[in-house]
Amino acid sequence: MEELETLGVDLIMISIGTPEKGRQLINHLAIPKGSDYLYVDPENALYDVLLLNKGVKETFFSPSTPFAFLDRFTKKDGTKELTEVLSKWNKAFYIPPKQDQAFNQGGTFLFDGDDTVFAHYDESTGAHSDIDQVIRLARDRMDAKATTVQTKTIAAQ
Repeated sequence: MEELETLGVDLIMISIGTPEKGRQLINHLAIPKGSDYLYVDPENALYDVLLLNKGVKETFFSPSTPFAFLDRFTKKDGTKELTEVLSKWNKAFYIPPKQDQAFNQGGTFLFDGDDTVFAHYDESTGAHSDIDQVIRLARDRMDAKATTVQTKTIAAQ
């Protein structure tokens, strides 16, 4: 998160739930400055507009789930993040506002104005985007913008 802030990229996280549950989640997971960028979508409006995957099959029975976990288990420090997250969830219990939201899969998107730079739809539980790739794309995009601004400034002199 700090790296994105340093680049000048605004981080926005959307979660199902109510504002109160969002505050509880931030506190429970000890997310630094979480209230600055965590928004909630109790009606599922954004999930629906983005056509994110959802359903029992995607949540529990997709072949991509074991492959996602296999990837974590076989790469260096692959389980570090998972272990950290799971250690915090052992005392968490959140019921979504709508019953079917329990089967929502997430996604990762990188926008530059109206331009979609990156879109990843989580295929199933555990099948998340490569966050390092997203940060590289954001850095490349910001570097390209800086070069364009610098070129325009030089041209104007």
